[in-house]
Amino acid sequence: MSMMIEVGSVSNAMRGKRILEQRGVRAYVRRRAPSENEEGCGYGLLIPASEPRAVTWLKEGGVRVIRVRERESG
Repeated sequence: MSMMIEVGSVSNAMRGKRILEQRGVRAYVRRRAPSENEEGCGYGLLIPASEPRAVTWLKEGGVRVIRVRERESG
C-alpha cells in the first residue's frame, strides 16, 4: 500500500520530502492530474510504503496537508 499526500504548494512538497527523508521515509514529489486540482497548485508526495506517522510529521513541520489517499501497490 502506498500513500499520496496532497499538499498546498510545490514549496510544501519539497519541504515535506525533506522532512520525511530525514525520518527515513522515501518520498517523491508528484504533480497531480489536472482533474484532481481542486485546491492548491496540484502537487503531492508519493510514499511507496504506507507510513501512518507521515502526516503528523508533515504538519509538525509546517506543511499544509490537503488530502491523503491510500493506493494499492502493484
